[in-house]
Amino acid sequence: MATAMSVEMSNEDWLVMRARGCFKTDPYAAKAWMLTAQSLFPHSFNIQFEAYSLEKLGKNSKEAAKLLEGLYSSFPEDRRLWSEVHSILEALQNESGDAGNTFLTEVLAAIPAQVQCQMLLSVAERITDKLEQCRLLLLVLRKFPALVKEHGLKLVDSLLAAESFAKFQSPVNCYRKLLVCDVLPLVLQKGSGVKMKSSNLYLWLQKSVEFYISFITTPPSASEPATPLSPDLLSPTKTSRRAKIPGLQDREAVIPDPWASLYKLLYLIGHKQGWALEKDFYEKSREYQWQHILGVFNRAGQGGDTWSQQILYTTTVLFLECLYHYICSVDPDAFHTTSNANSVPLVIIEGFKSEQASSPTQPAVKRLKAESLLPQVHAIDTVPCSQRVIQNFLTAFKCYELLNSSSELQREFVVLCTNWRMETWSWMGHFQTDMFLYQGAFQDAVRHLQNYSIGSKTKLQIRHSLQLACCYYCLSNYSKACELILDVISALPSSPPEPSDTPSTGNQYTFGSGRHLVLAPCSELQMIPYCIQMLITCFKEKAFAGKSDALLGHMLVLLQFDWPVNEELFAQIVKKIQKQGSFTYTQFFNYMINVDMLEEFCLLKTMEGGNVNLDVLPISTSTIAQQRTVTRGVNKGVTEDFKVMMEKQVRRSEESVEDLVRQFLANERAMLLSSLV
Repeated sequence: MATAMSVEMSNEDWLVMRARGCFKTDPYAAKAWMLTAQSLFPHSFNIQFEAYSLEKLGKNSKEAAKLLEGLYSSFPEDRRLWSEVHSILEALQNESGDAGNTFLTEVLAAIPAQVQCQMLLSVAERITDKLEQCRLLLLVLRKFPALVKEHGLKLVDSLLAAESFAKFQSPVNCYRKLLVCDVLPLVLQKGSGVKMKSSNLYLWLQKSVEFYISFITTPPSASEPATPLSPDLLSPTKTSRRAKIPGLQDREAVIPDPWASLYKLLYLIGHKQGWALEKDFYEKSREYQWQHILGVFNRAGQGGDTWSQQILYTTTVLFLECLYHYICSVDPDAFHTTSNANSVPLVIIEGFKSEQASSPTQPAVKRLKAESLLPQVHAIDTVPCSQRVIQNFLTAFKCYELLNSSSELQREFVVLCTNWRMETWSWMGHFQTDMFLYQGAFQDAVRHLQNYSIGSKTKLQIRHSLQLACCYYCLSNYSKACELILDVISALPSSPPEPSDTPSTGNQYTFGSGRHLVLAPCSELQMIPYCIQMLITCFKEKAFAGKSDALLGHMLVLLQFDWPVNEELFAQIVKKIQKQGSFTYTQFFNYMINVDMLEEFCLLKTMEGGNVNLDVLPISTSTIAQQRTVTRGVNKGVTEDFKVMMEKQVRRSEESVEDLVRQFLANERAMLLSSLV
């Protein structure tokens, strides 16, 4: 039987069998058998490959590398050789730290660099899978930067062609990611001396911007961990983001700092084009970045097309970055698949003028004519990183204005927007609304909000209603403004009673002369005072223009909410009532519980207060007079009723003012709106 097997087995196989048989018990004997086999059959691939395999088993990286180099030199076309080299390359790409992978990378490292390079390129040519081929070429270029000059542009073209052929719906795909994040930075940095057409550079930049903005704003899948949105996102710190990209491993789909990476590409391409762009431009303050762009814009006439392209792309990238960070602040759920119940949107709303705004004793602050046309933007104390949020908004606005400042820039910016399908970026709606408000284009803001708010989430619906109310208020449509404000108040949940020492927030919405906008959270704690103030302001506009006791009465009820913020306005109402000599408001005792205000009305009944005729009892004074059976002493009876009611009201002074005002607005909604018609 043994003799028959020996006859059937070739000499080569027999030598291999003997070497394998004694490898575990006597490695030196095994090596001797293989040396003999190699000497007898120097042109046998099987013998040479087996010798290599035994050195691998013995963990002899240098000997294995020498034999692998010999195999590559003598048998460059053998399929098993390329399969082995491919497994080594996979180990090289795998960062798991596995012992087997580590050994294979040691084998490759022991091969002379020139042979390594040729081997890797040869493997890449044989791979039919385009993505794997591009991955391997990228590995070659990273390992041998000198090859970038020869193969870099070819790899760029291969990735562009592969993406075009695949017809992806989204720019966030495997080919674009490798191109933008891995290949282009390498080619632009290491490809010195390589001629690159300006048209290609701008095409690469366009595709890079499109990829990064889509990558950053695409919500992660439900199974994919997302980077938490926090104030850290508003600062130029490294914040890692991840996306699920088919064809790429998880580690390949993580980008440590997308915005920094985009600015790096902007700088590298700008450097190739001779732009005056600093390497650390991304890390500078918003004011510095804007002044730099403005300086380039002012010098643009001297530099021709290169300068105009620098303005276009630098301004566009800065605009998108500021816009992204701003949207992250005003709508924390914008780039998440699921809404965070604790997140609160921010809203830009119109500020109010104080009663002292027109006082001649206050000197007017001198401002440039151009500046005076635009409002100042402030923030409520509770807005985190408020100045950074405002800076992002204002810088985005300035960039947008600059990009539309000339027909040439506007035309090229529109082309970019069209290429990127910017009309599909729904999150830009917040900025467009806020920009209209900032410019004072209230009619445009109304049209935009009416279209944009359809189907909005509840939290955003409150935001939209507030801004619509601001627009109607500024357009002097007080009835519509109040209707929207009443809707907002009914939608906001009641907050728990505040401690008596809690500071008032109402005065944070009131300013001196000129227009002012306020950035505030859409929370009941901050918005209820604002809504009440808007109602008061709308009522005041009509109440002081003519005689309307109903409007004066409504204002009195509302003034209790944030007392004594509007104490001066209360004094004006009292003076108007004294001048009239009478005041009728039968809801007075249903809703008036402020002790200071009640005392003032008691004074109005006296000779010292003007002996004002107050018809404020739940049943009108004239009705009471008709009901009394005696004709004498009628007024005395009314006075007694007034005193009794006042005493009851004082005892109610500890009631919750917020609950009382909410009840007033709900119960008297129809009366409130009709009084403004």
